[in-house]
Amino acid sequence: MAEVPLKRVLVSGANGFVGRAVCRSLLRQGWQVRGAVRSTLLKNFLEPGVEMSVVHDLGPHTDWTHALTDVDAVVHCAARVHMLSERAADAATLYHRTNTAGTARLADMSVQFGVRRFLYMSSLKVLGEESGHRLSASDVSEPHDPYARSKWDAEQFLIQLATRTPLEVVIVRPPLVYGPGVKANFLALLGLVRMGVPLPLASIRNVRSFLYVENLADAIVRCLTHPKAAGETFLLSDDDDVSTPELLRRLGDALGVRVRLVPFSPRILSIVAHVVGKTNALRRLTGSLSIDPRHIKETLDWKPPYSMDKGLKATAVWYLECRNKPTPISAVSLLKRLFDILLAAFLLIIFALPMLVIALLVRWTSKGPAFHWSDRVGMNNAIFRMPKFRTMYLGTPQVATHLLKDPEASITPMGRFLRKRSLDELPQLLIILTGAMSFVGPRPALYNQDDLMALRTERGVHHLLPGLTGWAQVNGRDRLSVAEKVEYDAYYLTHRSIWFDVVIIAKTLQQSLLGVGVVH
Repeated sequence: MAEVPLKRVLVSGANGFVGRAVCRSLLRQGWQVRGAVRSTLLKNFLEPGVEMSVVHDLGPHTDWTHALTDVDAVVHCAARVHMLSERAADAATLYHRTNTAGTARLADMSVQFGVRRFLYMSSLKVLGEESGHRLSASDVSEPHDPYARSKWDAEQFLIQLATRTPLEVVIVRPPLVYGPGVKANFLALLGLVRMGVPLPLASIRNVRSFLYVENLADAIVRCLTHPKAAGETFLLSDDDDVSTPELLRRLGDALGVRVRLVPFSPRILSIVAHVVGKTNALRRLTGSLSIDPRHIKETLDWKPPYSMDKGLKATAVWYLECRNKPTPISAVSLLKRLFDILLAAFLLIIFALPMLVIALLVRWTSKGPAFHWSDRVGMNNAIFRMPKFRTMYLGTPQVATHLLKDPEASITPMGRFLRKRSLDELPQLLIILTGAMSFVGPRPALYNQDDLMALRTERGVHHLLPGLTGWAQVNGRDRLSVAEKVEYDAYYLTHRSIWFDVVIIAKTLQQSLLGVGVVH
């Protein structure tokens, strides 16, 4: 059957993990690709050959005029991503605005501009968090949280739009996607496996589906061109379902390390996870969620071009390159690392009891776990997991504090005290010991602070280890604009020394005692 003759495609979220893979695949097959991004600062994060179109934030009033001009197809990857810690009622509003109303706006304007085919990147979460059988597109939807409901609502809007307009809609529901550039939980697993941390998961008996990002990109191109794809909803995977212990063993093989799996009662694991506020995270490790990809294989004659083992190997190679990327080794850098290790170990001994007290007070004074873990951008723009004592109420959007509508209303009374004295940063002493952070360096950006990441990359600051404190921290902290912070970071890059670090640490201690520099 003849393919649909399309020539130019718009990819939203083109600078993201999935978006970049989709753009690469489209470019390889001769498409003209236009990438929608939120800022001109993200130009360097686009694949070479992608035309940039700036649309700013995704919502019900986004102007897609330039992005949609002369476009034949749309691949909508941009979304407000799922956050395990967002549990408050206002999270539903935030997800709806971006994922539902934002998608509806793009689809409506696509119809106005004569777009022929619209591919929507949904989520397997619309079918629930766990399942005792292999899921298919015909299964009843069970979205359990605001993120999944927003995706489901967007699907329903698109299906209705397709019945009354010429727009051909294709919906894709992928499971957990991995590959070079992956973030969040999968990245954390890579780190644990590589470090040889004993994992109490040997007794887990589950089955889960995964999808290599290049397999996803290949399937998307097929969905754009195959005439039978219009009006369909596809579930796809690597078609190689595994248990969590088996996944960890395969990751170990890909990384070239021995995986340490320890037998442990799943019931006790559940109790521990509940106590530390990680029930949802554990469920994703121990529950079953697999899919039946026969529909896309039979309808579009598609099969994954890469095996899971090849996908995991490519992911492992990327991970190791990011962490082993050559950096100039000097006496200063060696002394700095030795200084970090000795000081972090010493302070952990000194602050062990105070940290325990703070953790108990955080849990006692507001609902939720004592620690807040977030995806942060480390050296060479690699993502790592960073802990802090939780200072905000559950449900607060995971954005920089200055971007919150009412920061004061989001901060707990205990959190206000911890922030003023910078005590919320104490758990990062553990991360300094692992080598992912230093005492002094640019403060690690949130994974979604694209403007800050882009400016730091432009100035070469991304080659530095992020710090517990930094030159920008002691010269204004929350009062500084993003551009001003990067200027201070760049100054540190060209003037760093052990003595300069000592000066910054001394200034940090002085300002922490006085509560200087904290606006929120």
